[in-house]
Amino acid sequence: MKKRIKLILIIIGVITLLFPFWLPAFLVSTFSLIDGFNSKILPASVRFDERNFLLGLWLGSLIMTIVMLLQSWRAKNIYYLFGGGLVLLMALGVSFSVIPKNELEDRRRFVLQNIEQSEWQNFHYFVVNSEDEIRNIIRSNQPKALASISAIEKARIALPGLDYFSDDVAVATKAKEAYLVHTKGTSEYAEAAKILNFYGDWLLNQPEIMVAQALASLSNSNDAQLTQSGINVIAVAPLSPEAWQVLALTYIAHRSPDAQIEKAMLALMVADTLKQAKQGHNDISAQQLLKKAISELTENQRQIYQILQARVIEDRFYRQNSTPPEEVTKLANQRLPVSNAINNDLTTYLEMQSMMGKEYPGEVIVESPHEVKNLTEIRYPTIRRYIPRAEVILSVDVDPQGRISGLWVQNSSGVDAFDDQAVSAARHWRFMPNKDGYRQRVTVRFESTRLGWKEYSVKLQSTLIKLVKAYARQEAKGITLTENVYSELKKQAPELNDEREVTRSSYDPYASYYPRLSQKQQEKRATLQAILKELQTLPNGANNHENWDNSIRFLNEKLVMNQDNDDVVRMVARFELQYYNVGTNNLTRSPNIYPQDKEYWQTLLLKARTHFEQAIALDPEREDVWLGWGITWLDEDPEIAAGAFAKAAQQKSKESISSLMQMLEMRMVINTLEGARLERYQTLRARMDMRYLPEGVEVKPSDDYLSDDLTQIQLAQRAIPASDPNSKVVRSFLNTDKIEQSNRTFSVDFSSANIKGSNQPLPKVNAPDSAPKTGDMILQLDVDPQGVPTVVLLKSSSGDMSIDDAVIDAAYQWRFNGSPTRKGNVLLISVQFSQ
Repeated sequence: MKKRIKLILIIIGVITLLFPFWLPAFLVSTFSLIDGFNSKILPASVRFDERNFLLGLWLGSLIMTIVMLLQSWRAKNIYYLFGGGLVLLMALGVSFSVIPKNELEDRRRFVLQNIEQSEWQNFHYFVVNSEDEIRNIIRSNQPKALASISAIEKARIALPGLDYFSDDVAVATKAKEAYLVHTKGTSEYAEAAKILNFYGDWLLNQPEIMVAQALASLSNSNDAQLTQSGINVIAVAPLSPEAWQVLALTYIAHRSPDAQIEKAMLALMVADTLKQAKQGHNDISAQQLLKKAISELTENQRQIYQILQARVIEDRFYRQNSTPPEEVTKLANQRLPVSNAINNDLTTYLEMQSMMGKEYPGEVIVESPHEVKNLTEIRYPTIRRYIPRAEVILSVDVDPQGRISGLWVQNSSGVDAFDDQAVSAARHWRFMPNKDGYRQRVTVRFESTRLGWKEYSVKLQSTLIKLVKAYARQEAKGITLTENVYSELKKQAPELNDEREVTRSSYDPYASYYPRLSQKQQEKRATLQAILKELQTLPNGANNHENWDNSIRFLNEKLVMNQDNDDVVRMVARFELQYYNVGTNNLTRSPNIYPQDKEYWQTLLLKARTHFEQAIALDPEREDVWLGWGITWLDEDPEIAAGAFAKAAQQKSKESISSLMQMLEMRMVINTLEGARLERYQTLRARMDMRYLPEGVEVKPSDDYLSDDLTQIQLAQRAIPASDPNSKVVRSFLNTDKIEQSNRTFSVDFSSANIKGSNQPLPKVNAPDSAPKTGDMILQLDVDPQGVPTVVLLKSSSGDMSIDDAVIDAAYQWRFNGSPTRKGNVLLISVQFSQ
């Protein structure tokens, strides 16, 4: 015996060495053989995992039964015998719960398995998501809703067939006809409903069966089953108005209908929209089924359905700017028999968005037929888009005590932020009590207080001038105040179309903001590249001026369509300023090429200035836009130019790719500065950089100031020359003889200033009550060789802009002893003022 065992082990060892995987292969083959046998004796709908389960169950039960029978025989104990029998009965019971009882059940399970494992499952999820989206947009964008419904129909047509028999359809159709004929409560009706429920989840491409099953189950299904039945109906017939009416009935039939009333109304709105649209398909058979189902509803359910249907029709008339029939209005204004049908599906992303600093101000106006007793101010929501005006029409049901029993959005603004804010505020309203209660339409209007580009430009320029003058005068208090004013003004910035609408169905609070931002930047850059490419194709003119002028005209035409594209705005501004410099530099050299008309160059410079202001509005954190805006003021008001250069210095960061790219584009403009205009730019910028440049940021005179031989300090200390002789814009006086602001009159004493000639008293200055009564000012004057001031800046301010402006105006009229041998001089002068 031992020899035989030893021989067997040797044979097994040799086989294992030659074929290492023989044991797994043997086990798999044996298992496959057994499974193949099981698949032949078991119905086709029993899956592989179920066959494995049954195999394990049978083997385990068999072994356990044999053990218990042997133990019963050995111990002479009949209880072990009963235990073995119980194990067998248990195995048989579990087996029959897994194995279909008949061919029909087998076929049903087989079709359901195919549905779960094919495109039908994905289609189901698609319909569920689409139904939610359609309900959200039907109130504000019917064409988009119809497009989504057409997408469902297109996906439905592409689905594969289902493996049921024609006999199955015949039986279900017979049950549908029985349901249609017999009255609710009869045995025939109950049997028909039972058959329809059996076929209702697998004959998914039979519209009549799906409609009949959903309607037959309205009174005896739970909420989940009702929802599933409604989805199946619109999945099989998305273009049928009757299918959406069935969906509405499944919502109304919920055990807690209050929470589903709004969904029911929106489904009815979809049905009404399909009836009016050309792509809607009416189903006569479904209409008969609907009529019967409505007659079998409870009194409350029927009343809810009829009132909602009337409100949908009424709303359609209002959207068409026509008056609904009187009977429709009367029914629509009836109060719904509900207690708390208030929309609670509000998003929470408003607070999250406010973290991005996208605050756009506005006003909220409520128009209600009945006075709201506890109306409080409604906050204009924080949104990521500019919406000039939006209206939300609320459907409000008021109970006899004046409390709201039904509330939802009847007509959406198209933006969830406004809809949610209106519902959130309205849920706390109270109205006048009434014996029977009533229903009304309340309009909540959201009006943005932001400005258009024209109005905004006017406000922006004056604000920027005050801001940069405060920087140029080193007035800390003025800087703080004007920065606050500027921050408030930025909230009134014009429309920005680059933000995408956020809806409940698409908003993802966990999605990264930066990939979307990058995509928008790429789109803007692509627009810019397309414009530049088109610019290169423009025909050449007879001379250089014609080329520039044609290009500027072309770019301004493109700018009209891209007001919110900061890349395009900056390019146009740079191009205009660049040609202003080129043209004025060459006026005397090439009088036959460049226009001698003063108006042309003034207009061009003002356009460049306006476009730089627009670029600042779009992105105030860039260094180049402040530099460009400051250059446009070099000749007209060097103090404003200096302040703009100070803001540019604040935006300058340590050397990076982005900062290099910014200044690479701006360098092309700076390179066109020549003569006095270049010297004024170099010195003013060097002075402001020394004051406001962030710590750790270094300058390169050759790059930043276009100076290869002078350092920053040398540039800052030299005298600034007079304006370029070819400049077409000159400095105008800031003050008139009389400024009526208050009754406080200030005079300024220049006796200690050692001015050439007689003293030049100032005009009387009317300053506000907040102005100081007395004080000192320190002026920094750049004087040319003839003793004429070329630039006047403040080293120390009076604390009031009207006094500062008056002193600076006077300082430009002073005359000093000249020094023809020198290039000019820089003077510091102390001035006293008093009341």
